[in-house]
Amino acid sequence: MSPADFVIRDLFSAPEMQVLEDIQRAAWGYSETEVHPGNIFRIHAHVGGVVAAAFPATPSGEVGGEAFGFVYGFPAYREGRVWHHSHMLALRPEWRGSGAALALKQHQAQRVRQMNLDRITWTFDPLVTRNARFNLGKLGARAVSYHPEWYVSASLPADRLMVEWTLTETFAPAVTPAPSGVLVLSARGQAPGVPELSADAPRLLAEVPLDAASLPDPLPLAWRLALREALSHYLASGYAVTDLLRRGEQAFYLLER
Repeated sequence: MSPADFVIRDLFSAPEMQVLEDIQRAAWGYSETEVHPGNIFRIHAHVGGVVAAAFPATPSGEVGGEAFGFVYGFPAYREGRVWHHSHMLALRPEWRGSGAALALKQHQAQRVRQMNLDRITWTFDPLVTRNARFNLGKLGARAVSYHPEWYVSASLPADRLMVEWTLTETFAPAVTPAPSGVLVLSARGQAPGVPELSADAPRLLAEVPLDAASLPDPLPLAWRLALREALSHYLASGYAVTDLLRRGEQAFYLLER
């Protein structure tokens, strides 16, 4: 698929936002109590939020079917600063890898610039390396803080990294470099080792499993707690997570001052 296969446009009316409920179910398997209702999107679109959807395109570039993905965010304020917080980006599974996720984020950034704002924040699960590579390596955002149990979860603690995307900076994705830096977390077999918390170098590496969800219990929890300890320590010490690097079947978060 290519950008010519889809169209991105803003949504404003309540009826056209109802399909966003189905996209959440398809993307994440949400239950009825977890789904953001269409009326919430309608309210935020009216008061300064961004609700935009991706649609299949006809050969002439017109909307050619039902929305298959969306991005959603709203204004945020703290300590005199106003910015945009992006709460959701979702695609139906068959559209993953199409370029639509990148196009939705770029559309969101354009809309936020039109509001005279220069920053977008959002969160992602540090155990989901696919999202890490997209956020850090493709968009050029950086993770600046760690939040244990950001959401209530009945299973694995729902820890999140908070990402900042500065829209005034120019970023061009490049070939991912080989991992280099002081190793502060590494695997011991499939399990994590003990985090090293005394490193003091410009570049640090924290290993993360490529597919934590496929690991047998209790390894996902062990990785969750090890990453929590390592990343929260160094983020609180003046580092930011700036990329996800690969060496064969290994993945590493790159932390830089």
